[in-house]
Amino acid sequence: MTSKILFVGHDANGAGAQIVLLNWLKAEASRGKKNYLLLEKGGELLAEYERYAKVWVWRKGPNKIEKIYKKIPFLKREDRVDREPNRPEIASMLKDFRSEKFTLILGNTVASLSLLQQLQGMKIPFGAYVHELNFSLTMYASEKDMHFLAQKVSMVFGVSEQVNHLLIDKFNVPAERTLLLPPIIEIPKNRSDRGLQVREQLGIPVDARVVLGCGLAEWRKGTDIFIRVARQVIRKMPKVHFIWLGVGDNVFSAELKAEKEHWEEGKQVHLVPQKLDSKPYFEAMDMFFLSSREDPFPLVMLEAAFHEKPLVGFKGSGGISDFLQDFPDMLVGYLEEEEARDSILKWLETDLNAQTEMTLELKNRSLEYSAERFLERWQNMGLK
Repeated sequence: MTSKILFVGHDANGAGAQIVLLNWLKAEASRGKKNYLLLEKGGELLAEYERYAKVWVWRKGPNKIEKIYKKIPFLKREDRVDREPNRPEIASMLKDFRSEKFTLILGNTVASLSLLQQLQGMKIPFGAYVHELNFSLTMYASEKDMHFLAQKVSMVFGVSEQVNHLLIDKFNVPAERTLLLPPIIEIPKNRSDRGLQVREQLGIPVDARVVLGCGLAEWRKGTDIFIRVARQVIRKMPKVHFIWLGVGDNVFSAELKAEKEHWEEGKQVHLVPQKLDSKPYFEAMDMFFLSSREDPFPLVMLEAAFHEKPLVGFKGSGGISDFLQDFPDMLVGYLEEEEARDSILKWLETDLNAQTEMTLELKNRSLEYSAERFLERWQNMGLK
C-alpha cells in the first residue's frame, strides 16, 4: 500500500534520532517523494528539514504582546523561548493536515508521543519509531505516553532488538505490533584526509595509536568509563592517545576535565568539544571504543565501521550487540572496564594488515544501513 505520512518529531536539534529522520527525509526526497513534518519545536536542523519537507512547528515563538514585554528591562528575565499554540493556530494546522489526507502519522522518538496525542481527533492510524532504551524512555516519556504507545499506536518500530524486547516486556507493547527498523546513515562520498590535521592540533605524534569515542558527554554515553579505561590502557601502552569528541558546557563535562587533570596519563586523554564535522576525527583514529551504558543503535558505531576500524563495546548496551553479533571478540561484558581495557590493547597490538579482512567486512556491514537498504526494509513492511 502507498502511505502518505505526516512525520512528527519532538525538535530539530542535531542528535542521533533527529539525524536519522533527516536522512530518511533526504532519501525519500531523492526519489521524488514529497515529505511532511510536524515538529514540536525548532532547532539547528530546522532549515535542513525544510529543504526536504513541508514543515509545521507546533510550539510558537513569542506573540506580539510578549514581544512588547521583552522590551521592558525588568521583564527580560521572564522571556519565553516558545509557547503552546493558541486555538486558532491549532485549528489552522489541523485544517492543513486534514486537507493533505494523510494515511499515517509517524512519531520519531517517544518524546513525540505527547504531541501525537494532540492529534487523536484526526482519526488517522499512528506509528512510532522508537530510538530509546530504559533510561531515556523513563526520562522523555510519561506513564501516560507509554500507555498510549501500547494501546493506541498501530505500528511500533524499534531501532534494535533490545529496544523491542524492552517495549514488549516492560511496557506491554503487543509483540505483533512491534517491528525492527534499524536506522539509516548517510554514507560519506569521499575521504577528506584531514586526520593528520587533528593529530597536529592535539599534539598527537604521527606514529601514535589513537582510540576515539564520540557523543554528547553524559552518563548514558559512559564518557566517565571512557576516560577510566583510557587511563588503564595508557598505563600498559604509554604511547597511545584517547580522544573523546563531544564534551560540552555542563557539570558532567567539567568533572571529567577536572578528574583527568590530576592524572599523569591525562595529557594523552583529549576531551574535545562537539564539532559540526566529525569526519576528520574518525580518519585520525585507529579504533573506536563505544563506552555507552545505553545506546539503542549508535550512528557513530556505523561511521567507525565505515572507516574500516575495529570497535569495542559492551554487550547488552543496545544496538552494538545487533551490529557485532558476528564479531564476538569486539564485545565485552556489560560495563566490565578491565575487559574493555584488555580488548582495546589486543586490537591495538594486532598488526594492521592482519585486520584488513575483518575491517572490510565491518565496512560492508555498515553499508547495510544506507539509504537504499533502509528504504527497501521500509517498503518490505508494506509501507511506501
